[in-house]
Amino acid sequence: MVDSSIVSKVNIYISSKYRKDDETTSNFNVIIPDGMLKCTKDQYFSLNVNCFYCYNTFFNSNINSNKFQIIFKRSDDSYYMIGNYYLNLGNPNIYDLLNDFNSKTSVYCNATYDKVTNYFTFFRTYAQDTNYYNMYIKPINSSSFLGFKNNTENLISFVGTPSLLSINVNTITALNLSIDGDISFENNNIDNCYGVWQNSDIILQKGVDVPKNGLIKYENIDGGDSFQYYLCNTDRIKYFSLSVFDQDMNKIVDMPDYLLHIQFNIRNKQHTNDLLKINNDYTKEIYLIMGHIFEILIKVFNYVFKNN
Repeated sequence: MVDSSIVSKVNIYISSKYRKDDETTSNFNVIIPDGMLKCTKDQYFSLNVNCFYCYNTFFNSNINSNKFQIIFKRSDDSYYMIGNYYLNLGNPNIYDLLNDFNSKTSVYCNATYDKVTNYFTFFRTYAQDTNYYNMYIKPINSSSFLGFKNNTENLISFVGTPSLLSINVNTITALNLSIDGDISFENNNIDNCYGVWQNSDIILQKGVDVPKNGLIKYENIDGGDSFQYYLCNTDRIKYFSLSVFDQDMNKIVDMPDYLLHIQFNIRNKQHTNDLLKINNDYTKEIYLIMGHIFEILIKVFNYVFKNN
């Protein structure tokens, strides 16, 4: 069905590869040539995401997911040592992860892996004394890799402490593409990706549903409006910035280049009088249909009455 409110469409094909030298793939500006995106006071903009393509080459073990601490407390429960550790950057499988952890912490502990339960079990190996009385592992942002909640201290025993959560080496499960700058949403977009519900500038959320080096893609094949947004801009749009985050709104620092096609529709505003006229026309049509149905029912009733 043709949308009669659309006056014109402006398609923008974006390649992050051609951003400025001081910009990154995860955040760069799109400059609109003057006068290309403008509307009159009786018009407004809507934005539609038509397609998005990028390769799944980013690291799952990255600065947003690889930090943990080993903590020792004295017998009086005061802190004696806090050591910061970082898992290797990259895309480890479960055994790469296990070897990496053990090589970094071998002085104090080691871990084993149970592939049936997909859990780690951590064993303390460092001797206990007054200063090194209790040992803890505290994931800072590495919950997915170590199987404990982030920012919690987990007591590690000599007989073994199993992880509380399943191990997941795929820390990035979705990509969130957001837009900012000379763009004003009409309060029709919200998210809770920061832990609270708020107005959102996310225009596309795409799951990472392909293996490493596979092509992540979104295509609006059926021309639907799943990723369509109404804007408050009443004059023109001069620029906007695009940012890519993971599912927890962490910037993906090694985000690969991507291609994006977005479409701006310039629409006529539906004024109150126009809406009333449309409603009046619909009401007239309904009365005509009801009158026609009533007329048919009378004819049927007369026919049945005459033949009985």
